Amino acid sequence: MKQQTEKRGMRRQKGWLRAMAVLSAVWISVLGGIHLLYPSAVTVRPSAMPNGVLSLRLPYRQESIPVSAHGGAVYTHTEEGTLYLCGILPVKTVSVTTVTEKKLYPGGMLFGVRCSTEGVLVVGLQSVKDDVCPAREAGVRIGDVITHVEGVAITSVQALADRIAAVGQAGGSALLGVKREGKVLSVKVTPQKADDGIYRAGIRARDSSAGIGTVTFIDPQTCMFGGLGHGICDVDTGALLPLARGATMNVSVTEILRGSKGAPGELRGSFLSERTGTLIQNTDHGVFGVFGALPKEHAEPMTVGLSSEVHEGEATVLCTLDESGVRAYTARITRVSGYTGADPSSKNFIIEITDEDLLEKTGGIIQGMSGSPIIQNGKLVGAVTHVLINDPTMGYGIFIENMLNAAQSEVISKAA
Repeated sequence: MKQQTEKRGMRRQKGWLRAMAVLSAVWISVLGGIHLLYPSAVTVRPSAMPNGVLSLRLPYRQESIPVSAHGGAVYTHTEEGTLYLCGILPVKTVSVTTVTEKKLYPGGMLFGVRCSTEGVLVVGLQSVKDDVCPAREAGVRIGDVITHVEGVAITSVQALADRIAAVGQAGGSALLGVKREGKVLSVKVTPQKADDGIYRAGIRARDSSAGIGTVTFIDPQTCMFGGLGHGICDVDTGALLPLARGATMNVSVTEILRGSKGAPGELRGSFLSERTGTLIQNTDHGVFGVFGALPKEHAEPMTVGLSSEVHEGEATVLCTLDESGVRAYTARITRVSGYTGADPSSKNFIIEITDEDLLEKTGGIIQGMSGSPIIQNGKLVGAVTHVLINDPTMGYGIFIENMLNAAQSEVISKAA
């Protein structure tokens, strides 16, 4: 009897041990899964209250913060926090970016841009004589930015041509200062005498650009603005223009070319004489600068929406098509492709125009509407950036976070 009791006790003990081992394995798997799958960088609003199984605790604050977003945003403070399970068990250390409840004026008004490049952008290479292109032979590439010739800064296409001609006339080689993919290079080019007697290197270059787009947001305190949602690129190469200086102007709409399948439409306008602001930065995620004063027409300040708050569903697009000014049009976000931390591009989600009036006038999204603010659930969440060529009723949008992140260093310091 005693032996049987002992055996039952041993079996019971082994059963408990097996159960504990299984529970421990499950627990470790859960913790490991959370540790691996949960992002190491998150964005939260400081007004958030503890809620949910997972929460964050910051070192100098007693309260926990429920985590709901990835990536970062402008007007932020970043520090390390600890991710807790059930508010008790620490899981991992996380970089926590708290977003100030900053409000911005949504844009929607058109603006004109005239900008000059930093140096000159190489947009083509051509033969000078006998199928010889000195620049190509020296290693110059399309998309390069030439900033100096023999140590002298180059600010225009004419200045580049004059310097190369002078060096060639003297019988020497020209040392070019070249920027390529973030690197500074030196390239030695030997100009060749063309049929007209002028020494050339075979470089086609561009030193300025102009166009129209739509303002996305304006900071009420600094008059800092952002627009387009993508960069100003060279029409021939697609390369981002290296901005040296630029000015913004008011625009009057002169014509609307309606878009159709395979043929993007366009808003055409004329620049008005007065200058309205300074363009400071040209980035892949938009252009940024400072207005001299707030535009006469602007909406009420609006809360910035985090990337994680953007979802499939109804939205509103603000844009200008005529002299009546900014109007709101209905749209729908049909797909969200990624959060800020995972996809810092200008194509974060797809938006479809559903407003019959806008479709009648434009056919959907057309050139000039780039930068049009996108509103969802009463928050400024993004901007229109590109149209889908095969379906002009649809296009891409960028998270407002990506635009603000691109602007926050140089522009804010100059606007402050």
